[in-house]
Formats: sequence, structure tokens, C-alpha cells
Amino acid sequence: EVIDFTGEKNTKAVSRTMTMEGKTIFDAARNAISISGKRLYWSHMKTVIISKRIAVNGVIEVLDWFARDSETRSDVNILVSKEETAKEVLQIPGTTEIIKGLEINEALRNEKSLAKAPQTDVLEMIGELQAKGMDAVAPAIKLKKINGEVAPSLIGTAIFKADKLEGFLDDEETKDLLFIRNKVKAGILVEFEQGNEEGIPISLEVFQSKTKVEPVIKEGKIQFNVNTDTEVAIDEIGGSKDVVEEEGRKKLEQEAAENLKTRMEKLIKKMQVQDRLDIFGFGAKLREEKPKVWKSVENNWLDKFKNTRVNVSVRIHIRNSAALSKPIEAGE
Repeated sequence: EVIDFTGEKNTKAVSRTMTMEGKTIFDAARNAISISGKRLYWSHMKTVIISKRIAVNGVIEVLDWFARDSETRSDVNILVSKEETAKEVLQIPGTTEIIKGLEINEALRNEKSLAKAPQTDVLEMIGELQAKGMDAVAPAIKLKKINGEVAPSLIGTAIFKADKLEGFLDDEETKDLLFIRNKVKAGILVEFEQGNEEGIPISLEVFQSKTKVEPVIKEGKIQFNVNTDTEVAIDEIGGSKDVVEEEGRKKLEQEAAENLKTRMEKLIKKMQVQDRLDIFGFGAKLREEKPKVWKSVENNWLDKFKNTRVNVSVRIHIRNSAALSKPIEAGE
């Protein structure tokens, strides 16, 4: 996507897409001169979108130039498109910005308030691809139809085995991943009174969360303790159920903690058995804190990880009930 400026007195920015081909990424980038008549200025670049068709064959070829060339930026955000081509995402008209790249970058920047997609730049992606005991992830983007109009939706996670796309996590699995990775800075936890979706919905706003992963050796076997401590506020109660009083609040804290614990355990087990990936960086943590143990398992870590015990502990503390101290009740 490139930007043209039109007009003299009232200058207006216009976004347009260009398609270039080449034997390498750099070759294709320089071939843009034959279309635009100018060399592209890469310092303003915000995002790189890789289509899943490319990602399944490996992303190192794509990332290398962006990290190596002196004109490009290594802090540019990496995304993986669920569409067949990345171009499809860029050609959809923007909803808040004329420039699609800026709109996507702004969505990534504000993602911390949602916690439903990771944020990964070129350097982080390369670091995770090269790290021992960790498999890489990147945010996913797709086209979604809303009110009859198609718009890009930044939600979910692309997961990699080596440098090849292995699959995707949905938005809720992504949130659980970010909790385990200690990457949750904000977001919403929706709980239901009675423990199911037929109960009254309650929105808990996350203020801060901290997760500590500790590798331990017990009876000669590797285990991991995952301890998550999260502070929230009751920000919405979808009915006249009093969860603000001490007894109701404690019960809600316990239920919310148990639900998050169950989801985190489910994702860990899925990665261990089904996908056989360590996207949590447990192996990297073991290498960092117990290098001698890691040395004995590094050549077959994923086989070892499959049967490794992971103990998850979650504590949720409700610190207030926002602007209201009581639930809203209808009069009789």
C-alpha cells in the first residue's frame, strides 16, 4: 500500500495498492520503481501482512530482508492473513482511516485493551523462531462481514512449527495464551451467574495481571507451576443479582478463577497432545533456569513436553464495582 497526495491548496492523502514481482523480496521491492517511477520509502512502513498461502511454506524468506536491509524497520508489526492473499485485506476501504496500514497498526496498538491477539514485530518474530524451547506466534487478521460491509478483523493467533504456519487459535484461546505468556495488560472476562450462559452475565475488567512460570524437578520428572494473579473490577452486571456484597464477590472471584484455570489447562493440553507445540515458552524457561536439565531433553523437547505435568493456579481479586456499589434492580 502506498500513499499519493493530490491537490495543491487542499492536499488530500489517497491510498492505493501496488503489486510487484521479483525473485526475492528485495528484487520485488526495487521493481516497484518500474511502476511508480520512485523508490519506496520504507521508514514509514507500519505493518507487514503475510498470507497463509506463503506462511505454510515458511516465513524466514519474508522476514530476512525486513530485518537485514538498512532502509527497512525491524520494529514493523507482522500479521498473518487468514485470506488466500494479503492483498485482499489491503484493498478493503478503511472504516476509520484512509490509509489501511495505519488503521491496522492502530488496532494492534490498542489490542492491549482487548487481549484477543498478540503483538509481534519483525525482531520478536525472528527471536521466537530462533529460540530453543519456544514456538513462534503472530497476530491473525481476516475479513469479516459486518452490517453488510466487509472489514478486516484483527483477532486470533497464527501458530508456527519451525517457521511454517501450523494453524490458528481463536480469540478466547488467544486470551488464555496471553495470560500464560504474561502478556495480558487489560481486557474483559465475562462470567455467568450459575456457571453457564443461561445465567446473568457479568463483565470483569482486567486492571493488571501477572503470571509466573516456574520449572521444578519432582521425583526426577520435569514439572511446571503456572501461577496467575489478576486484579479486576465488576464493570457490568446483566441483571439484579447482588455480586457486590462480600459473600457474592468471593464466590464470583472463585468461579472466575476456576473458569480461567480450566481454559488455560485445556489450551496447554491441546498444544501438548494435538498440535505438539510449545507456544508458551516452557522449554525456554527450563533452559533459562535449569540449563543442565534442559541439555538432557533439548533434542526431543516436544516429545518430553507431551507428557510433562503443568500445574495451573489462578487467583482473581475483585478490587471494586466501578461507579455503582449496588446492582440495578427494576421496581415492582
